Amino acid sequence: MTKRQMFYLFNFLVLATFAWAVVRDDDREWKTYQKGFRRLEIERVTDALSKAKTDGEKESLTLQLKAAKRSGTAIKQAMAPALNRYDRCVTCHQGFDPLTNPTLVNGYKEHPYKAPEVAAHKQHNLVKFACTSCHMGQGLATTVEAAHGEVAHWEEPMLTGPYIQATCVRCHANFMTLAGAERARHGRELVKKLGCVGCHSFNGVGGEISVDLGDIADKPTSRIDWSHTGDGPPDAHGVSALPHHKRSIKNWIELHFTKDTLTLVPGDPEGHQCAPGQKCEPVPPSGMPPFYKELSKEDAADITTYLMGQTDNKVPSNYFVYAAPEPEPKFASGVKHGEHVFQKYGCAGCHGEGGKQGRRNFNAKANEQTKMEEGVEPTLVKVIGGYSRDELREKIQKGVPASAVAKFNEHGPVPPLYMPKWGEKIKGEELEHLLDFLFSIAEKQEAW
Repeated sequence: MTKRQMFYLFNFLVLATFAWAVVRDDDREWKTYQKGFRRLEIERVTDALSKAKTDGEKESLTLQLKAAKRSGTAIKQAMAPALNRYDRCVTCHQGFDPLTNPTLVNGYKEHPYKAPEVAAHKQHNLVKFACTSCHMGQGLATTVEAAHGEVAHWEEPMLTGPYIQATCVRCHANFMTLAGAERARHGRELVKKLGCVGCHSFNGVGGEISVDLGDIADKPTSRIDWSHTGDGPPDAHGVSALPHHKRSIKNWIELHFTKDTLTLVPGDPEGHQCAPGQKCEPVPPSGMPPFYKELSKEDAADITTYLMGQTDNKVPSNYFVYAAPEPEPKFASGVKHGEHVFQKYGCAGCHGEGGKQGRRNFNAKANEQTKMEEGVEPTLVKVIGGYSRDELREKIQKGVPASAVAKFNEHGPVPPLYMPKWGEKIKGEELEHLLDFLFSIAEKQEAW
């Protein structure tokens, strides 16, 4: 091949590459949606024009038709610098673009063209809030998969269904009375009822046994062991993990309420994960109770929604909706106040609602036990009667350290749950009324 021929061939390849790039660029996913929306708009306005009766209507619709035909394809972007949000969602969802559709409502049924009436959209101006401040997702992306955020290594996939109410929790201190945040409210009520604060704190307020949940929505997914999160059988290495695009903090939180945490976070109770020839200290599995047995899928979703609202990424004060402090509750008796104290400090987290059933505590010694996973915390209604008032007061104040919890298997791990010292938190009238409540639920001891 001569140099001239090589020159012609090279130029031809460059021209072909350029032509391919033009064709490829015209076939972008978002351009397909914009062309589809323009077609629907032309059909809608043409139909309305054929039915128009007055000259004013015809003139207005004629202008609309010209504008629809003249509209080209272009990436559209909503910017909310105060929230650090730059979103291209309206590139595809043109029905919610205030420049294209000022009413933010249309009658189309097909996604992504449809724009049903949503009160929250009118209350959260796109120019001020953008899109992902509420919906999450990858705002700068221009393909469906990437924009919705269910791709590997993206930490904030789009929130759908009830989960979107998590962002109400982030911005509205009054979400407990906010219309549209009912699922988040129910989630908070369940967190309180289940006694989560007995083990977990929220921004430093609560228990000390496990992680602080005040910023749980910010936890990097890279810090999570996903080895036991899948639904399928484990592979040759004992791993059954969610696919990478499903590894979000939302799914991690929800798994704690839909799956047995002994499987989710199994630890190393037998001490086998050492290098050959070395001795390992056994590690207990997660101490979290098997809430999946008590909760419905809707309950699990509601708790997840509330916890997804727990973040350290605060919004500017002019975006945040403050709420008046909750009034102090009043009680008809000391026993009722004591019941409130029991719930307030999360005693149900270990001892069950109303102290009626101790929850699982791996390798804790219990009656009629055959294996480590059958260990439980004390059922208060059965054991309280064995204490005097002074003895029970002292036990609450001093707690029971993890090292003092009796083991079922002496060679197994230290049970993950223990009773913290409550002396600095529960005192005075709260302590005395808690004692009143505990003795009120105690089963009557058989008289000799």
